[in-house]
Amino acid sequence: MAGPEPALPKVPEATRNPLWLGAVLLVVAALASYWFVDQLSGFGESLEHRHGVAVVSTAAALLDTRDIAALRGDASDAGTPAHEAVRARLRAVREANPEFRFVYLMRPQSPGSDRFVFLADAENPGSPDYSAPGDVYDGPSGNLHQTASTGEPQFSSAIEDQWGTWVSALAPIHHDGQLVAVLGVDIAHQEWLDAQARYRGIGLVISALVLSLIALFLIGLHLQRRAGNRMSALGHQLADRLQELDRAQEGLRLADVVVRHTSEAIMVLDPQMRIQRVNPAYEKLTGRREADVLGGMPPAFTHDPALYKRVQAAVTAGDHWQEEVWAVRDDGSRYAVGALAEVVRDEDGRIEHFIVVLQDLSTQKEIENRLRELSATDGLTSIPNRRAFDDGLAREWERGIRQKSQLSVIMADIDFFKRYNDQYGHVAGDACLQQVAAALKAGIRQGGDLVARYGGEEFAVILPGADPAAAR
Repeated sequence: MAGPEPALPKVPEATRNPLWLGAVLLVVAALASYWFVDQLSGFGESLEHRHGVAVVSTAAALLDTRDIAALRGDASDAGTPAHEAVRARLRAVREANPEFRFVYLMRPQSPGSDRFVFLADAENPGSPDYSAPGDVYDGPSGNLHQTASTGEPQFSSAIEDQWGTWVSALAPIHHDGQLVAVLGVDIAHQEWLDAQARYRGIGLVISALVLSLIALFLIGLHLQRRAGNRMSALGHQLADRLQELDRAQEGLRLADVVVRHTSEAIMVLDPQMRIQRVNPAYEKLTGRREADVLGGMPPAFTHDPALYKRVQAAVTAGDHWQEEVWAVRDDGSRYAVGALAEVVRDEDGRIEHFIVVLQDLSTQKEIENRLRELSATDGLTSIPNRRAFDDGLAREWERGIRQKSQLSVIMADIDFFKRYNDQYGHVAGDACLQQVAAALKAGIRQGGDLVARYGGEEFAVILPGADPAAAR
């Protein structure tokens, strides 16, 4: 017996490396990138706030508070040494920080007032943006008031006034413990947004690089696994082919075992219908040895050339032939066989072999004849039954017509049979029927006459060639 087949390498299934896992990883990485960009943008905004507060605080520390305290906050300050000194410092602050658009000093119009007036401005007096000493600031003053009241530097959100949209860094200036001014530097809102965009851009670039690396990693992993799957599949196919060869060899061995030990006779014929091989069952059925029939035509074809033509026509039309035929043994005895022929073709459709299977039908024919006989015999009287009578009458009627001969039929029944059966019982009634049937059978002519039980106590007799007188 063949040993157990070797285990095949398992082909990696798609579920081992699902694409949705890569998609989930990319989604998670995208969400993380979104969070990172948002955090970096927030960090940049916070850093810019601190930078603005640090710059304005540093600039405030560089101003001479005595000069500022000397300013009265009205038009009389213009041109004074203190005013010019303060303006020079403000211009130096603006020149040192190109992102600053406006640099100015303000003071509450009166102690506790929400309105502020300009003390000094870094703009040239001829500029339309210049604010002279004592000019009242009529823009939003919430951040100014908060800086003045808390004494803490502030960085405002976007502010809209007559000069445009700004963000401002504000720092309080004290002299001898008293608030003498609020230093303000304004940055154009677009420049502020550009600064924020730089941080967001850095975050986007870093995120894009990370996502690209992840995507490249996933693509490489996918390609690697696909190549591995392909190699594994090739190995699996090779193992399949080897197993197919093993199975084919085993199949050939089993086929040979089956052919040799089957009870049905088998012939293998070449395209010219010459015998190439027979099995032991053929030798047993036909009485002919394999060595005696190899290379020759099947004996049935030799005895019946019409059979040979029928087989050729059938297999040419449909690759199949089946028929019951009578074969002849060497001793001259005839026997019935069921013959089946199949055609084996090559890849190009050419005939390679004919496989003929022969089944001995002798026993089957005997059984069929016996069943046919039983089906036509009355079980009680052992004479033909009504079915046999009907068949015989039709047969003799047709013969009488063909031969223009006479035909007589006698119909008879037993009088008072029911009373007899009721009085003496069914067993006696059956014996009566059997005796009457025997008497009728004994009284007919030998040959074609037929006595049949027609039904119940009725009998019928067919007398071929008998005229009325002979029938009586």
